[in-house]
Amino acid sequence: MSIQLPPSEQSAAEQLVALGKFASVEEVVVEGVRRLVSSEQLREQVQAGIEQANQGDLVDHDTLFAKLRDLATASNADAE
Repeated sequence: MSIQLPPSEQSAAEQLVALGKFASVEEVVVEGVRRLVSSEQLREQVQAGIEQANQGDLVDHDTLFAKLRDLATASNADAE
């Protein structure tokens, strides 16, 4: 596949390569697409959360933080 970037985006991508952050303009574009996909997935998850909240499906902060502490403890135990 061949794509043509607008001049300002081409310049920005080339600058990132020149700074050593990426090996090629193609890598810059791939990373951009990855970030777009990730951003869209996050947006969908946030929207699902908003819909749950609107339906009254909420968890109080004490319960949430207890679950997060349990997850962190389990994650730390697995790492050891």
